[in-house]
Amino acid sequence: MMKRVLTAVIVSLLTMPSVALGQKIVFTPQWTAQSQFAGYYVAQEKGFYKEAGLDVEIVHPSASYSATNRLIEGSSNVITLQLMQAIAEIDKGAELVNILQTSQHNGLVIVSRKGSLETFNDLKGKKVGIWQAGFGELALLADKELELEIQWIPFIQNVNLFLSGVIDATLAMSYNEYLQIYSSGYDNAPVLKFREAGFDIPEDGLYVTRDYYNRFPQKMKAFAQASRKGWEWTHAHPAEALEIVLKVMEMEKVPTNRIHQEWMLEEVLKLQKETPHGAATFQFNEEKFGKAVDMMHRHGFIAVPIKPDQLKGGGK
Repeated sequence: MMKRVLTAVIVSLLTMPSVALGQKIVFTPQWTAQSQFAGYYVAQEKGFYKEAGLDVEIVHPSASYSATNRLIEGSSNVITLQLMQAIAEIDKGAELVNILQTSQHNGLVIVSRKGSLETFNDLKGKKVGIWQAGFGELALLADKELELEIQWIPFIQNVNLFLSGVIDATLAMSYNEYLQIYSSGYDNAPVLKFREAGFDIPEDGLYVTRDYYNRFPQKMKAFAQASRKGWEWTHAHPAEALEIVLKVMEMEKVPTNRIHQEWMLEEVLKLQKETPHGAATFQFNEEKFGKAVDMMHRHGFIAVPIKPDQLKGGGK
């Protein structure tokens, strides 16, 4: 009987997916392949993950199966996520650990199609486009904080709603949709940057579940260090990094153009620096985290204030 039990255990272990055993790390960025995730593609291409003893597979999400869903359900081990989204997920009951903070500044902007937007107060009562898939939480928070009563008009993922004139303004990322608008003949369109209006909440970081972190703390430390090495190499070799991004996008069959991805990469790298002429720090800013939590709690975006320790692993 004991022999049968041991045999069954061995067979179970041999047939268990490698992701469950921790042998392979499945990493999922929060969107399709693009320059926003250049450092990770570089770490894979240049062998930084392999040098760290890691077997990493990069799997992008789909419109119906987000990176967050993949992490919570266990089909991905590590994902990128914006800080405010991570806070919201923790409020819902998820236990997440931030193992690397790449973004130090916020890239969200509002672009006006007509008229002048000198301050956020000029948006009062206006129709403004917002992504249906999320990523606009900071804008909703600013709307509440500044009492703007904006009419939010959802769109899927492009700027057609803005170009058609149906809305007065639209949300855009400085490294993505803004270039689409700029290239469509609106090169003088008024732009308001959230980071310059007191809403400079950092965006992307690397997140894992606390359970996975507790089981593989050294592996997660190695993954974070190799990812940071990928980003540092990208800062030093942006032209070569761009080629790697374009290669990944071609393999993933994601349509794009070189100019757009070059613009995106340049802007993403700027947002990783605490100061314009400094180096990327990759540090978790507790002051900005606290500000985000305070605003989210005061305006009912989260039920209970979250402490920095709830996002940290041991020894971080």
